[in-house]
Amino acid sequence: MIRGVLFDMGNTLITSLESDVIHRMILKEKGIDKTLKEIRKAMVKAEKEFRKRHDKKKLLAMELDDFYIEWDNEVYEQLKLKRKGLGKYAHERWFELAELRAYDDAVPVLNRLSAMGLRLGLVTNGYFEEAKEVLERVHHTYVKDAANRTHLDPKMFSVVVGRDTVMAEKPDPRPFLHAAGTLGLKPDEILFVGDSYQKDYIGASGAGMVPVLLLRGRSIPPEASDDITTAETLDEIIDLIR
Repeated sequence: MIRGVLFDMGNTLITSLESDVIHRMILKEKGIDKTLKEIRKAMVKAEKEFRKRHDKKKLLAMELDDFYIEWDNEVYEQLKLKRKGLGKYAHERWFELAELRAYDDAVPVLNRLSAMGLRLGLVTNGYFEEAKEVLERVHHTYVKDAANRTHLDPKMFSVVVGRDTVMAEKPDPRPFLHAAGTLGLKPDEILFVGDSYQKDYIGASGAGMVPVLLLRGRSIPPEASDDITTAETLDEIIDLIR
Protein backbone atom coordinates (compact mmCIF):
# COMPACT_ATOMS: atom_id res chain seq x y z
CA MET A 1 0.00 0.00 0.00
CA ILE A 2 1.37 3.41 -1.01
CA ARG A 3 1.56 5.77 1.97
CA GLY A 4 3.95 8.39 0.65
CA VAL A 5 5.06 10.03 -2.60
CA LEU A 6 8.53 11.43 -3.23
CA PHE A 7 9.35 13.68 -6.17
CA ASP A 8 12.35 14.85 -8.10
CA MET A 9 12.23 18.63 -8.40
CA GLY A 10 13.57 20.05 -11.69
CA ASN A 11 11.51 19.11 -14.77
CA THR A 12 9.15 17.18 -12.51
CA LEU A 13 7.47 19.76 -10.25
CA ILE A 14 9.36 22.88 -11.30
CA THR A 15 10.47 24.25 -14.66
CA SER A 16 12.73 27.14 -15.68
CA LEU A 17 14.61 28.54 -18.64
CA GLU A 18 17.27 26.23 -20.04
CA SER A 19 20.81 26.72 -18.71
CA ASP A 20 22.21 27.79 -22.08
CA VAL A 21 19.58 30.53 -22.34
CA ILE A 22 20.38 31.81 -18.84
CA HIS A 23 24.11 31.84 -19.57
CA ARG A 24 23.45 33.84 -22.74
CA MET A 25 21.40 36.40 -20.81
CA ILE A 26 24.13 36.73 -18.17
CA LEU A 27 26.85 37.21 -20.78
CA LYS A 28 24.75 39.82 -22.61
CA GLU A 29 24.48 41.77 -19.36
CA LYS A 30 28.27 41.92 -19.45
CA GLY A 31 28.35 42.98 -23.09
CA ILE A 32 29.39 39.54 -24.37
CA ASP A 33 27.51 37.98 -27.27
CA LYS A 34 27.72 34.20 -27.58
CA THR A 35 25.32 31.98 -29.50
CA LEU A 36 23.31 29.24 -27.81
CA LYS A 37 25.20 26.70 -29.92
CA GLU A 38 28.53 28.01 -28.64
CA ILE A 39 27.30 27.92 -25.05
CA ARG A 40 25.92 24.39 -25.33
CA LYS A 41 29.21 23.18 -26.79
CA ALA A 42 31.11 24.88 -23.95
CA MET A 43 28.84 23.27 -21.35
CA VAL A 44 29.54 19.78 -22.72
CA LYS A 45 33.30 20.40 -22.61
CA ALA A 46 33.03 21.97 -19.15
CA GLU A 47 31.24 18.89 -17.79
CA LYS A 48 34.09 16.64 -18.90
CA GLU A 49 36.84 18.91 -17.62
CA PHE A 50 35.08 19.65 -14.34
CA ARG A 51 34.65 15.99 -13.45
CA LYS A 52 38.14 15.17 -14.66
CA ARG A 53 39.63 17.56 -12.10
CA HIS A 54 37.35 16.57 -9.20
CA ASP A 55 36.59 13.06 -8.06
CA LYS A 56 33.02 12.33 -6.97
CA LYS A 57 33.80 12.53 -3.26
CA LYS A 58 35.39 15.97 -3.62
CA LEU A 59 32.47 17.24 -5.70
CA LEU A 60 29.96 16.18 -3.05
CA ALA A 61 32.02 17.86 -0.35
CA MET A 62 32.12 21.24 -2.12
CA GLU A 63 30.09 24.08 -0.65
CA LEU A 64 27.14 25.29 -2.69
CA ASP A 65 28.62 28.68 -3.67
CA ASP A 66 32.06 27.24 -4.44
CA PHE A 67 30.59 24.49 -6.61
CA TYR A 68 28.50 26.75 -8.84
CA ILE A 69 31.04 29.55 -9.12
CA GLU A 70 33.71 27.09 -10.18
CA TRP A 71 31.30 25.37 -12.56
CA ASP A 72 30.25 28.65 -14.19
CA ASN A 73 33.90 29.69 -14.49
CA GLU A 74 34.61 26.39 -16.25
CA VAL A 75 31.87 27.07 -18.80
CA TYR A 76 33.23 30.55 -19.48
CA GLU A 77 36.77 29.26 -19.72
CA GLN A 78 35.59 26.88 -22.46
CA LEU A 79 34.14 29.95 -24.18
CA LYS A 80 37.63 31.54 -23.98
CA LEU A 81 36.39 34.23 -21.58
CA LYS A 82 38.88 35.37 -18.96
CA ARG A 83 36.96 38.12 -17.15
CA LYS A 84 37.57 38.07 -13.41
CA GLY A 85 34.48 37.49 -11.26
CA LEU A 86 32.27 36.34 -14.13
CA GLY A 87 31.46 33.00 -12.49
CA LYS A 88 30.54 34.70 -9.22
CA TYR A 89 28.32 37.18 -11.08
CA ALA A 90 26.57 34.33 -12.90
CA HIS A 91 25.91 32.49 -9.65
CA GLU A 92 24.45 35.60 -8.03
CA ARG A 93 22.20 36.36 -11.02
CA TRP A 94 21.09 32.83 -11.88
CA PHE A 95 17.80 32.53 -10.01
CA GLU A 96 16.83 36.12 -10.82
CA LEU A 97 16.89 35.24 -14.51
CA ALA A 98 15.79 31.59 -14.46
CA GLU A 99 12.01 32.24 -14.48
CA LEU A 100 11.33 29.46 -12.00
CA ARG A 101 7.74 28.27 -11.81
CA ALA A 102 5.75 25.22 -10.86
CA TYR A 103 4.16 23.20 -13.63
CA ASP A 104 0.42 23.84 -13.84
CA ASP A 105 -0.38 20.32 -12.66
CA ALA A 106 2.00 20.38 -9.68
CA VAL A 107 0.04 22.20 -6.97
CA PRO A 108 -3.38 20.61 -7.72
CA VAL A 109 -1.87 17.11 -7.65
CA LEU A 110 0.15 17.79 -4.49
CA ASN A 111 -2.99 19.08 -2.80
CA ARG A 112 -4.96 15.99 -3.83
CA LEU A 113 -2.23 13.64 -2.63
CA SER A 114 -2.08 15.44 0.69
CA ALA A 115 -5.86 15.25 1.02
CA MET A 116 -5.57 11.49 0.47
CA GLY A 117 -3.42 11.32 3.60
CA LEU A 118 -0.16 10.66 1.76
CA ARG A 119 3.13 12.06 3.03
CA LEU A 120 5.11 14.06 0.49
CA GLY A 121 8.79 14.80 -0.02
CA LEU A 122 11.53 15.83 -2.42
CA VAL A 123 14.78 14.12 -3.37
CA THR A 124 17.03 16.23 -5.58
CA ASN A 125 20.62 16.14 -6.78
CA GLY A 126 20.82 19.85 -6.04
CA TYR A 127 21.97 21.17 -2.68
CA PHE A 128 19.53 21.20 0.24
CA GLU A 129 19.69 24.99 0.63
CA GLU A 130 19.36 25.39 -3.13
CA ALA A 131 16.19 23.28 -3.12
CA LYS A 132 14.75 25.33 -0.25
CA GLU A 133 15.55 28.59 -2.09
CA VAL A 134 13.91 27.32 -5.27
CA LEU A 135 10.78 26.34 -3.34
CA GLU A 136 10.64 29.72 -1.61
CA ARG A 137 11.02 31.55 -4.92
CA VAL A 138 8.35 29.46 -6.62
CA HIS A 139 6.13 29.96 -3.56
CA HIS A 140 5.89 33.63 -4.52
CA THR A 141 5.17 32.95 -8.20
CA TYR A 142 1.55 32.47 -9.25
CA VAL A 143 1.01 29.16 -10.98
CA LYS A 144 -2.33 30.00 -12.61
CA ASP A 145 -3.49 33.52 -11.89
CA ALA A 146 -3.28 36.16 -9.23
CA ALA A 147 -6.89 35.72 -8.19
CA ASN A 148 -6.39 32.10 -7.19
CA ARG A 149 -2.99 32.84 -5.59
CA THR A 150 -1.98 29.20 -6.05
CA HIS A 151 1.51 28.57 -4.70
CA LEU A 152 3.87 25.67 -4.40
CA ASP A 153 4.16 25.88 -0.63
CA PRO A 154 7.40 24.44 0.87
CA LYS A 155 5.30 23.30 3.85
CA MET A 156 3.69 20.69 1.58
CA PHE A 157 6.83 18.56 1.92
CA SER A 158 7.63 16.58 5.06
CA VAL A 159 11.20 15.97 3.90
CA VAL A 160 13.65 17.54 1.44
CA VAL A 161 16.82 15.62 0.63
CA GLY A 162 19.68 17.25 -1.28
CA ARG A 163 23.04 16.02 -2.54
CA ASP A 164 24.68 17.25 0.66
CA THR A 165 22.12 15.71 3.03
CA VAL A 166 23.73 12.27 2.95
CA MET A 167 26.71 13.14 0.71
CA ALA A 168 25.33 11.07 -2.16
CA GLU A 169 23.47 11.70 -5.41
CA LYS A 170 20.74 9.78 -7.16
CA PRO A 171 20.79 6.98 -8.38
CA ASP A 172 22.68 6.05 -5.20
CA PRO A 173 20.06 4.51 -2.87
CA ARG A 174 21.11 6.56 0.18
CA PRO A 175 19.12 9.75 -0.63
CA PHE A 176 15.99 7.67 -1.27
CA LEU A 177 16.40 5.63 1.91
CA HIS A 178 17.11 8.72 4.01
CA ALA A 179 13.86 10.28 2.77
CA ALA A 180 11.93 7.09 3.53
CA GLY A 181 13.37 6.92 7.03
CA THR A 182 12.52 10.55 7.71
CA LEU A 183 8.94 9.93 6.60
CA GLY A 184 8.81 6.86 8.83
CA LEU A 185 7.86 4.65 5.90
CA LYS A 186 9.22 1.49 4.30
CA PRO A 187 10.65 1.98 0.78
CA ASP A 188 7.95 -0.22 -0.77
CA GLU A 189 5.30 2.08 0.71
CA ILE A 190 6.62 4.98 -1.35
CA LEU A 191 5.94 6.01 -4.95
CA PHE A 192 8.81 7.97 -6.51
CA VAL A 193 8.17 10.30 -9.45
CA GLY A 194 10.96 11.75 -11.57
CA ASP A 195 11.90 12.63 -15.14
CA SER A 196 15.30 10.87 -15.33
CA TYR A 197 15.32 7.18 -16.16
CA GLN A 198 18.76 6.51 -14.66
CA LYS A 199 18.77 8.90 -11.68
CA ASP A 200 15.12 8.69 -10.67
CA TYR A 201 13.55 5.51 -12.02
CA ILE A 202 16.52 3.16 -11.65
CA GLY A 203 17.60 4.84 -8.40
CA ALA A 204 14.18 4.56 -6.76
CA SER A 205 13.73 1.00 -7.96
CA GLY A 206 17.13 0.05 -6.54
CA ALA A 207 16.11 1.52 -3.18
CA GLY A 208 12.98 -0.66 -3.14
CA MET A 209 10.48 2.06 -4.03
CA VAL A 210 7.76 2.04 -6.68
CA PRO A 211 9.15 4.20 -9.51
CA VAL A 212 7.27 6.24 -12.11
CA LEU A 213 8.99 7.92 -15.05
CA LEU A 214 7.40 11.30 -15.82
CA LEU A 215 7.58 12.00 -19.55
CA ARG A 216 5.97 15.41 -20.16
CA GLY A 217 6.16 14.90 -23.92
CA ARG A 218 9.55 13.19 -23.94
CA SER A 219 10.12 9.74 -25.42
CA ILE A 220 10.85 6.69 -23.31
CA PRO A 221 14.65 6.22 -23.23
CA PRO A 222 15.82 3.46 -25.60
CA GLU A 223 17.68 1.73 -22.75
CA ALA A 224 14.49 1.42 -20.68
CA SER A 225 12.78 -1.95 -20.29
CA ASP A 226 9.40 -2.54 -21.92
CA ASP A 227 7.55 -2.87 -18.62
CA ILE A 228 8.44 0.45 -16.99
CA THR A 229 5.68 2.53 -15.43
CA THR A 230 5.31 5.97 -17.02
CA ALA A 231 3.04 9.00 -16.65
CA GLU A 232 2.64 11.77 -19.18
CA THR A 233 1.55 14.30 -16.53
CA LEU A 234 1.34 14.39 -12.75
CA ASP A 235 -2.44 13.96 -12.90
CA GLU A 236 -1.91 10.31 -13.85
CA ILE A 237 -0.16 9.71 -10.51
CA ILE A 238 -3.52 9.79 -8.73
CA ASP A 239 -4.82 6.89 -10.80
CA LEU A 240 -1.63 4.90 -10.29
CA ILE A 241 -2.03 5.14 -6.53
CA ARG A 242 -5.73 4.26 -6.60
